[in-house]
Amino acid sequence: IAARRAFVVTSPLKVTITNYDSQNKEEFIIPRHPKDESFGERTVPFGKEIYIEESDFFDGENPPKGFKRLVAGGKVRLRNAYVITCEEVVRDENNKPIELLCTYDDRTGNGVTPEGEKRVQGIVQWVEATTSVSCDVAQYDRLFKAEAPGSSTGDFLDDINPDSVSIISGARCEPSVEADCLQ
Repeated sequence: IAARRAFVVTSPLKVTITNYDSQNKEEFIIPRHPKDESFGERTVPFGKEIYIEESDFFDGENPPKGFKRLVAGGKVRLRNAYVITCEEVVRDENNKPIELLCTYDDRTGNGVTPEGEKRVQGIVQWVEATTSVSCDVAQYDRLFKAEAPGSSTGDFLDDINPDSVSIISGARCEPSVEADCLQ
């Protein structure tokens, strides 16, 4: 099933891009669907402060094998935008990361890898902090606990998964989602 796509961060971790001009806001024109041009395009703002998923940052010495997202001192590409490098991790009183101080390479916009540079493997989703919209996200799982609902008791209702939907509050989405809802 084809549907419009948008950036949403369900568990936001703040990223400050220290070498980005705080007065500057850019806009990237991004397809609403990566393989179907008939969905059109959307405008996604970019600025000095963004959010990424907490799970897209590994906080430790040895990331799991195959982890291609952001680590302290590492690089990652922001989808459809720039490559950033994590320079410093800001922590709360419990030593939990609450902000990443990063730099960006202005030569890498829109997926460009500069000549002579190694291509960055990891790509993460993001939203611009000041223009993102707070939202609730419904996350769906299997409706039934059994492969053949009701086969053991005769009543399919006995096999309904009570955790088949969960609501994630405090997510952040790109502003095009709000604009689409108002149309």
